[in-house]
Amino acid sequence: MLAEKRWFITRPEEHRGGIDGEIRRLRELSRSDNSLCLVARREGKVIGLLVCTGGPLHRMRHTAKLEVMVAQDARGGGLGRALVQASVDWLDAHETVEKLGLSVFEDNERALALYASFDFIEEGRRPKEYKLDDGTYRGDVLLYRWSR
Repeated sequence: MLAEKRWFITRPEEHRGGIDGEIRRLRELSRSDNSLCLVARREGKVIGLLVCTGGPLHRMRHTAKLEVMVAQDARGGGLGRALVQASVDWLDAHETVEKLGLSVFEDNERALALYASFDFIEEGRRPKEYKLDDGTYRGDVLLYRWSR
């Protein structure tokens, strides 16, 4: 999914540890009581990933950071919506995590609309947060949602 580049910050070559490193990271998250990891597959191929990384420090345990990735050929079929719904359901049922935050590129209108439909609220913006290879910049929007 990272090979697409447009909607992801990390370049494939920057992904530390390769597939084995990612598997280790996801296994560690699965052992955390304030984190969640879901993988969507179709015909054995990963087409989506949801990661809610819980705050590692005592004063941050009530928060989690959300990452959602959907493969380009799987977009538009409801997978992103299903993954975000799963994160919201998890948040609302969790005993410790109360706030789910994320960042999304400011020009990713589909993602912004999706998060808005789940009552995520804009918390702030980071203009020119990322510099692209061609010298242009992209900002991002910080969003959050409290549990119900």
